[in-house]
This record gives sequence, structure tokens and C-alpha cells, in this order.
Amino acid sequence: MHYIGITVVAQILAILHVFRSGANRTWIFLILFVPGVGVIVYLLIEVLPSLGQNLTARRAMRNVRDRIDPERGVRAATLEYERSRSVEASSRLADELSRAGRHDEAIRICEEARQGLFEDDPKILVSLANAQFGGGRFRDTVATLDRLRSVHPGARSPESHLIYARALEEAGETDRALEEYAALAGYFPGAEARVRQALCYKRVGQTARASELFAAILRDARLAPKHFQRAQREWLEVAKREQSPAPAERQLEQKR
Repeated sequence: MHYIGITVVAQILAILHVFRSGANRTWIFLILFVPGVGVIVYLLIEVLPSLGQNLTARRAMRNVRDRIDPERGVRAATLEYERSRSVEASSRLADELSRAGRHDEAIRICEEARQGLFEDDPKILVSLANAQFGGGRFRDTVATLDRLRSVHPGARSPESHLIYARALEEAGETDRALEEYAALAGYFPGAEARVRQALCYKRVGQTARASELFAAILRDARLAPKHFQRAQREWLEVAKREQSPAPAERQLEQKR
């Protein structure tokens, strides 16, 4: 009876996911008429691959892991690094140290790895830029990613591009930052890049442009699938809050 109850619950959850994610409705027949196996096949083919490709989902899963055991990633990466101080091992350890807030250590690992042929290795440069940004060294971050662009012009990742735009903004180069946010908005998965672009416009006093962007973000989100809205809730809430006029502004509008 216990197994049957778990199977029924799993079937209900899987069917709800089919409706909310917009997956092919034929999955419902497999889930219903092949109990247990149908749910497992659906998870393997539809759910797990989408989690692996979704930047927000990857971040969420990593955040959960880090909260449960914040040093787990550092321990595993340190063991790998001690076995072989390869570029891959150095990059992974630096990334884990950065996630743990140990940015100076991460920078040291990257600098030690940048020897000879590996001085401009793209993995090391990305890890170094992440560590520099986390440590508040924004101009160093920009210089590192400029170096990456110059040596590896074909290398492009949404996460590194976002760090580049944010570092420019924090370094006071808002015009360049806005250009990078605009380029990011066309391919960055999720709403974060567009929201940060709008916040940057607001920061430099272009409030009308910022309001237009916030409105466009919210309009597009209303047309997006439910799973997108759930995954992007944090950034959509920012857009909603920033688009709303301040209390004093609302009172002025009412008087008019």
C-alpha cells in the first residue's frame, strides 16, 4: 500500500509538471498507464535535461548544496587539486573557493596556474575573473575578461558576460556597462540581465528608459510558461517593485 501511495503521488506531480511546463501531452498516457516506469522515463527524458540546461536551476541546486554543506565542494576540489594540479583542477578549486567567499585564495590558485602555455587558458581566466569580482576588484575583473576576449574571441558564456557588464558598472563605466547589458539581453537565459540593464539605466538617471524595460520584462514574463515565471520569480519581483512609482510619486499623480 505504501508503494502504491508513493506511485500515485509521483504520477500526480509528473502530470502537473507536464501541464505547467508545456511538455507534450502524450506523456500523460505513459505516466498513467505504465505506473512507476512512466514517471521515471519522464524524469529522465524531460525533467533532468531541462534542469541541466537551465542556468537558474543549476544555480538553485548549487545553492541548496552549499547551504547544506558549504565546504563540501572545496574539500572535493582540494583533493582533486592535490592529486593533479592541472588547469581543470585549478579552475575547479578556484571556483569552489570563490563560492565559499575565499576570493583571495581563489585568485592565488589561478595566478599559480597561469604558467607557460596556460597563461591565457580560458578556464583559468574565467575563474580568475569570478574571484576578482567576488573580492570587489572590479577593474581587475574587466582587465581579465578583456584579456580573455582578445586572446579567445570565440569564447563566450552568458555568466562571464554578465560578470563583465556588472564589473564595468561597479567600476563606474556605466556607458560600456549598458552596451554589454544590451548585448546580453538577446541571449542570456532568464530575466536577470535585462533587470540589471534597467537598474543601470535607473542608476544613471534614465528613469523613463528603465520603466520601459521593466514593463517589457513583466509583459514578456506574463506570456512565458509557468515554469519560467517560477524560476525567475526573484528578478520579476525586482522588476515589479522598481516599476511601481514611489509613494510620493503616487500621491503626486493622484493630486494631478
